[in-house]
Amino acid sequence: MDVTYLRAANDYAITDTIPLEAASTVIASARKLLRAVGTTAWNERGDIGGNYARQGDAVLRRARMDHTQEGSFIIPILVPLSHTQETPGEATQTADLELFQAAPEPFERRVTRTLAQSLMAVKEIIVEPESSPSVGDLHAVVARGVSREFCSALAKILTEPSVSEFETIFEWASSVPAPETMPNSVSIESDASEKIEEAAEKLKRHRIDSTSTFSGNIVELRHVGDDPFGFATISTVRRGRRSEIRVRLPYGAYQEAVIWHRARRVVIVDGEVNHGAGRRLVVENPVGFRPIDEILLPMS
Repeated sequence: MDVTYLRAANDYAITDTIPLEAASTVIASARKLLRAVGTTAWNERGDIGGNYARQGDAVLRRARMDHTQEGSFIIPILVPLSHTQETPGEATQTADLELFQAAPEPFERRVTRTLAQSLMAVKEIIVEPESSPSVGDLHAVVARGVSREFCSALAKILTEPSVSEFETIFEWASSVPAPETMPNSVSIESDASEKIEEAAEKLKRHRIDSTSTFSGNIVELRHVGDDPFGFATISTVRRGRRSEIRVRLPYGAYQEAVIWHRARRVVIVDGEVNHGAGRRLVVENPVGFRPIDEILLPMS
């Protein structure tokens, strides 16, 4: 099981106990956070508007809450992972062919990963900058799984008078390789609630189109002979279906993708998806191809 520890902290109001109203807010909002990312992990959108994905709701129904931990109010949310296939080993490399393969990411792991990267996106793109988020900023966070509903649920926790800080800590199931560069924890101060509420309002007013952007793990890398291009195949969700999309990369970018694949880094791709040979989905000329965690890092 992937485990997310939700911690509501306040040095004065929360010690060994917590006000009942605050506890109720945290638990109810935690459910809304997980339900929101269950939908945006299936189909990114800025405003869910009640159209929650049944696949995400199925993950929510299987999720468990462990007993709270002593001290600051901490509730563990457990998400069981479905059976996964064995990860294929790297194929033998010859003079004419270089091939790397990996198993697709389970959807349940994609949901928890989307929760982690969404919280990081809110913190680094919405909360930390001095200015209010632009429409371009909203595009960036929606591509990472943030929605109006997610922002509203998070702001609800932060506006609770007894909560001065909200922290999430992630513990990844050992049965599936962990996303090594995803954050182990994310904390957001309560005074960020106003900015997050403002972002929620903007997401309601502006329709954010993310149809040309998708993210997922690299399940195959292929390069033949002296070809100046290589191919990376990304396991993702597109238009409500599990899909594998092949991305054509210049050889230099392909070599970087090999490094990211070995480090189990999830990538985000921006580009037009078309049908190639055999009706296979392909991006011939990607506008962007980078690790999703790298984009979330603050600009230096």
